[in-house]
Amino acid sequence: AGLGQAPARQAAIRGGVPATVPAVTVNKVCGSGLKAVMLASQAIRAGDARAIVAGGFESMSNVPYYLRGHREGVKFGDRELVDGLIHDGLWCSFGQCHMGGHAEYTAEKAGVSRDEADEFSLASHRKAVAAIEAGQFEAEVVPVEIETRRGTTVVDEDETPRRDTSLEALSKLRPAFAADAPEEVEELAVTAGNAPGLNDGAAALVVASQEFAETHGLEVDARVG
Repeated sequence: AGLGQAPARQAAIRGGVPATVPAVTVNKVCGSGLKAVMLASQAIRAGDARAIVAGGFESMSNVPYYLRGHREGVKFGDRELVDGLIHDGLWCSFGQCHMGGHAEYTAEKAGVSRDEADEFSLASHRKAVAAIEAGQFEAEVVPVEIETRRGTTVVDEDETPRRDTSLEALSKLRPAFAADAPEEVEELAVTAGNAPGLNDGAAALVVASQEFAETHGLEVDARVG
């Protein structure tokens, strides 16, 4: 929300892709990036393309607030601000529920306990930190420079993985969505420590046919079955 028309094409043009190359924006919320890769694979299998850049990006910090009804004019009195991040990103239009509350429902249905969620989260943090410290992502990360009052800050690694977290620390965190969880949920499992944070980020990869990769001498990291 608030990005202007055709976000995918904006990214392509500003990334140096020629204007003659078409771009498609996919809006499938959290599944958008994966869906873009699926569409790329299908297009290549169909013979419509040989190589496609596919990925996703999100800037949760820049989502605007909405003022409903102002286009028709406003009478005296207060108006409500609608959080676009919740309305368009974290709210189910069909079940009329918050994504965090639905995560609690899903955990209950799948039999995932609070302890299991914390243990999985700790393992994820440790694996991410180990990979970062080993330089596994250095060739894949594009550093971003941010101008601040204190000078230029360079962001060259993911900020979410916590080096200092522990199972004890995770277990002390309160449930993040107690007010949004369905009444039938007996054990609340989702906290700020085992759930995704509010993030800005982007990722992309090249999906290509085997013939294209071999012709251009490209190293293949993975294959789509």
